[in-house]
Amino acid sequence: MGLRQLFPAMYTLPDKSSVESRQATLYLLNCIFLMGIRTPPRSCCLFFIYVLWSFALNLCSTFYQPFGFMIGYVSHLSEFAPGEFLTSLQVAFNAWSCSTKVIIVWILVKRFDQANALFDELDKQVLEPAERGRVHRAVSQSNRIFFVYMSVYIIYATTTFISACINGVPMFQNYYPFLDWRASRLQYWIQSGLEYFAMFGACFQDVCVDCYPINYILPLRAHLANFEERLRGLGHDPLESAEERYEKLIECIKHHKLILSFCDTLRPIISGTIFVQLLVVGLVLGFTIINIVMFANFASRIAALSFMTAVLLETTPFCILCNYLADDCMKLADALFESNWIYQDERYKKTVLQFLQSLQHPIVFTAGNVFTISVATNLNATKFSFSVFTLVKQMNIAEKLSRNNGAE
Repeated sequence: MGLRQLFPAMYTLPDKSSVESRQATLYLLNCIFLMGIRTPPRSCCLFFIYVLWSFALNLCSTFYQPFGFMIGYVSHLSEFAPGEFLTSLQVAFNAWSCSTKVIIVWILVKRFDQANALFDELDKQVLEPAERGRVHRAVSQSNRIFFVYMSVYIIYATTTFISACINGVPMFQNYYPFLDWRASRLQYWIQSGLEYFAMFGACFQDVCVDCYPINYILPLRAHLANFEERLRGLGHDPLESAEERYEKLIECIKHHKLILSFCDTLRPIISGTIFVQLLVVGLVLGFTIINIVMFANFASRIAALSFMTAVLLETTPFCILCNYLADDCMKLADALFESNWIYQDERYKKTVLQFLQSLQHPIVFTAGNVFTISVATNLNATKFSFSVFTLVKQMNIAEKLSRNNGAE
């Protein structure tokens, strides 16, 4: 059985096929269900299995793992080598942010269903083969990007596990009650297995809470491109009466309101999750760069580089999409202005002017209602990593850690 049979939504459908924008979130929502934060199945047996799985995954990955890092530092800080400590610390900050994002999505998860219902309404406006082709391509691209995220995150978890096995220590040396990995090889492998399960679950969760904006915004951009063509064609049909042209204009206004409603539905989730990630991305990248440059061996460098790639994926692609989204909105205003409005009646012209003013306000997402999500914001956040690296370099913290570890 090929990939096309296993994952059909990854492949672009013919232009003649009907449009289903919600297919862009098919694998995303399936994975969110596996995160254990959706309504359990009604079947008694499946209900019990789902609740048990949700409890195990979220206990290990969402709730205990961040505290396991902190307790491990308090109880065994002196036993960490500098590279091991930084490997653990860079993930600890990301684990706290991941848990916070999972809780935000958990609280607001029904908004994904509401957004998909709005997708269904937008699909009703897609009539031409070229328009269907745009949406089909956006759907397949969204699903492929989701699997790219999944691959990068799982590669990070696996390479870190392999690197830890080579070095003979658990991945992050978290604290687990009644376990002392130094006491025996059995306890070492039990702790390593627990840490890998928790990190695998956290990566699985991270994929969902980091990739969902892309899975929703890419199809939205396809709908905006279709809407742009529709606006540009207003008033050009010589067979239409004045009343029919005005009705088409009103339909476009309603379509635009539907697009804004779609964005408003997702805005609270995006605002919370991106805000949390932008707060920690600079610090996490700073620790990772220090580890790569000063302490990591070859295996640890591979794991750290895969971690850095995963961290950059958490914010950068969506920030780029937000810039494109703002440009798409400005194109809508240009398209309406280029339509055949100048020869219409007074009522039509007044409505066009009011609509034009509305279109000139771009769709903007904010992080925590504090700052605009854009490439500039992402660059400012990631630049903080160089400040962290410079501070550590100037204060000779790395040399002191190495000296202390050598003396012990």
